[in-house]
Amino acid sequence: MISRRRLVAALGASALSVPLSTLGQQAKVYLIGYLANDPDRASPTFQAFAGALRELGWSEGKNIEILYLTSAGRDELFPSFAAKSVNENVDVIVTTGSASTRAAMAATATIPIVFGSAANPVEQKFVASLARPGGNVTGLALFVQELASKRLQLLKEILPRATRFARLYQASTIVTIQPAITREYDSAAQRLGVTVQHIPVTGLEDIETAFVAAARDRFDAVTLLADSLLVVHRGFIAKRALANRLPMMCPDGRFVEAGGLVSYGENFASRYRRAAFLVDKILRGTKPADIPVEQPTVFELVVNVTTAKTLGVEIPEAILLQAQSVT
Repeated sequence: MISRRRLVAALGASALSVPLSTLGQQAKVYLIGYLANDPDRASPTFQAFAGALRELGWSEGKNIEILYLTSAGRDELFPSFAAKSVNENVDVIVTTGSASTRAAMAATATIPIVFGSAANPVEQKFVASLARPGGNVTGLALFVQELASKRLQLLKEILPRATRFARLYQASTIVTIQPAITREYDSAAQRLGVTVQHIPVTGLEDIETAFVAAARDRFDAVTLLADSLLVVHRGFIAKRALANRLPMMCPDGRFVEAGGLVSYGENFASRYRRAAFLVDKILRGTKPADIPVEQPTVFELVVNVTTAKTLGVEIPEAILLQAQSVT
């Protein structure tokens, strides 16, 4: 059976009029498997990825195709998506988190894999080292526990009287390093003279219950990470935070755009733009083992002043002056 990308390469709009002798001369069309969290291709991260590929000379329908497979926050779907990518004989798999990376690695040890975001990739055994990944996997490391202290510090500056924070996290994600993340938040909280309660969630019902409980138990604010479930449902989460009068420290600006109070972290669109450059290297012949894992160097502070006004929170001038974006 001829795969779709071979058909695109061999058959154009006027394929029937092309002599058979010339078909073998057509340029190869590469197939990229993209294991996504966001429900559709309109997401800012995918658009940044696809846009960067175009700038690098890769155009869908001409020399690449992208097989977009979305879990919409359901990590349990990734193994089947990874298997489908392998069956489709993709040239590279792009993953969007720890769960999709694990699934892709379980499905293939030969097809190149580029993770767009993965916390502690060495500890999770995605790569042998950041400088020399080895194997068929490389990508962009995500700082999680490394930013815990800064996020709590900013939240404490915004809410100087706050003493009790709740941290929501997806129970099924980055399981192997979850204890380290918890310890880092607890250590940072102790230095600031506050406490953090860690609340695992597995679905929308858990998220709703967590916000109601946090408001009932008089927590001062909520902080969360960029787990797939939370990213996909960031609009719902922002509404629950507002409904329960809870300020929220978010992992990146996508949550603030959805209505969260403040975020500190990377610009995820820029992150997936960088992922496209790694894919470009691989499609041009570089092995993943020879492409160092990139680490973040630029972090953004984003503030939603409309949400602050709704919650009755006064954002200190010093915070506003530090912010890269105020919405």
